[in-house]
Amino acid sequence: MALHAYPTCDSSLEKGQASSIFASIVKIASQKKPQTPKPTPEKIASGLTRADLLRIVGLMLLAVVCWCTITGRTNGAAWQVPLEYGQKGADGDATGVLAAIKAGSEGEFTPFLIKNISRMGAPYNANWSDNPITEEWQYFLPGVLARWIGVFAAANFAVLLAQVLACICFYLAARLSGCKWEWSFAGGIAFGFAQFALARSVHHLMVVNYWHIPFCLLIAGWITRNEMGEFRGGRYLFAVLASWVIGMQHPYYTNMFLQLTLLGAFYQYFRQGWKPVLQAGGIVAAAAFGFFLMNLDTFVYRFLHGANNGAVVRPYIWLELSALKFMDLLIPPPDHALLGGLGEAYYKIVAFPGEVPPSCYLGLLGIGCLIWLAVVSARRLLVQPGRNLPLEAWQVLWILAYSVVGGLNCLAGVLGITLFRSSTRFCIFILPILLLFALKRLSRKPLDPEVRVVLAGLCVLLALWDQTPPMASDAKIAEDARLVDSDRAFAQQMEARLPKGAMVFQLPLMEYPESPAPGMPSYDHVKGRSWTEWPQHLGSSFPEVVHALESFGFAAVYVNRNGFGQDKGAGLLQSFRNLGYTEVIESKAGDLFCILIHADPHPRLPAGTVE
Repeated sequence: MALHAYPTCDSSLEKGQASSIFASIVKIASQKKPQTPKPTPEKIASGLTRADLLRIVGLMLLAVVCWCTITGRTNGAAWQVPLEYGQKGADGDATGVLAAIKAGSEGEFTPFLIKNISRMGAPYNANWSDNPITEEWQYFLPGVLARWIGVFAAANFAVLLAQVLACICFYLAARLSGCKWEWSFAGGIAFGFAQFALARSVHHLMVVNYWHIPFCLLIAGWITRNEMGEFRGGRYLFAVLASWVIGMQHPYYTNMFLQLTLLGAFYQYFRQGWKPVLQAGGIVAAAAFGFFLMNLDTFVYRFLHGANNGAVVRPYIWLELSALKFMDLLIPPPDHALLGGLGEAYYKIVAFPGEVPPSCYLGLLGIGCLIWLAVVSARRLLVQPGRNLPLEAWQVLWILAYSVVGGLNCLAGVLGITLFRSSTRFCIFILPILLLFALKRLSRKPLDPEVRVVLAGLCVLLALWDQTPPMASDAKIAEDARLVDSDRAFAQQMEARLPKGAMVFQLPLMEYPESPAPGMPSYDHVKGRSWTEWPQHLGSSFPEVVHALESFGFAAVYVNRNGFGQDKGAGLLQSFRNLGYTEVIESKAGDLFCILIHADPHPRLPAGTVE
């Protein structure tokens, strides 16, 4: 069966003119004041009008207002409280994100450079270059902003920016695909406020940055439909530049983007020869170059210190536990305003809930688009066998075949490729595919502009009501603020009681990444290097361990009670007191305490020095 190419369907976008967003921006920026009467809203750039720019501003403002209202960030005090603080399993990774932003604010998390974190990894430095991180800009830029507004406000702004960009990018991709502006506007809100984003939030900041996916689909569609044009044309230059940027984003998204692009090129090879394949090769090379640049520090660090086989460990079992299930696309989350009971019942009986909180729900709009696509596809298969299946049907089928439990990603895992552990994340490609499929067809309907505005507005309201969680309450924000204040006061007490530059040993012992202690998430405290393994060999008795820490120059032991089971570290605290260590600092919330010990003024380094 062949793939179907849809004609341009917006009267203001002539066929072949929707070529390059980059070119559009350049033309608009460089346009001189016209000598003739001003155009009203006519094309002033390739595929976009002046009115589109105003609509984008309106879309941005609406997205900001909706986001602030939903999250409760409507005043300065609320903005200084993080959306997530890592206090429970679902958002535990927020601690690592906040730490990365803090490091960025202090100039120790800079893209392309080796990342030695002086505040961590005592008596050495922690080195985050050992663990490959492609999304470095997503931590560095909020870190720069944090110098002025604080780490927590910067983290909140990073989430807001990611969702606003998703709204705008979908609008642009839809317009360049020939959709009417009203439907593009509604689709932008539905995509930017997907349940996926609001479930991920701070703890998966790199996953929330899915804003570029509409451009991924646009480029893959151009290749598949043989609409890319010439190698030096605007579309291809934009595709290469965009692919370079895409390569710097979350590797899950880059992976699926390249899959869809190469599948399209493979299809066109049998129809057009090598040209689409060569174009796809350039796109792959651009994305690979972006990926290489963002991991340059990791490659250099491994060249200097050798490979670290323990830095990235992905057991096969996680590929099944965190794989996509088709039902997850249809079942609303337990906190849904109307259908929460269905979600609660489903997630109680499901064997493997995958990543939590649930984030795959397509929403009523997405489900409606899915049904529409299924009906069109079934009709063409059964009633109109001579007609081509929509490209969107093939794309959705491929994503499901790759991502579901026991799918192609699991097959790759059996063969040893276990990098893409959580294939449930690929669901965020399905929603924009479905939305674009429906919006193209709606744009061909002969509806009056006023009717389109009203219907699109209703779609916006439905998406916001259906896809977003209950609005954050003042009580919830106040509770999080209390925990933040407790930790801040605890840290200030430690700083007041300890000398400048004092080393503090953290308990319980945890290896990074993905080695959680009971009651604590995986990313609170890199493994695989000799100089990180010394805490495992401190001694066989408690007094021996404490004296070893003192000999290394540690001045205190910091304890998170949540990692010590039912007694919450009470037995450990008593053991310190039995040895005569009675200087204790405790947090107001009661979840942390710090024991002051006697640092040796002439400390020695533990075994396993840095090469």
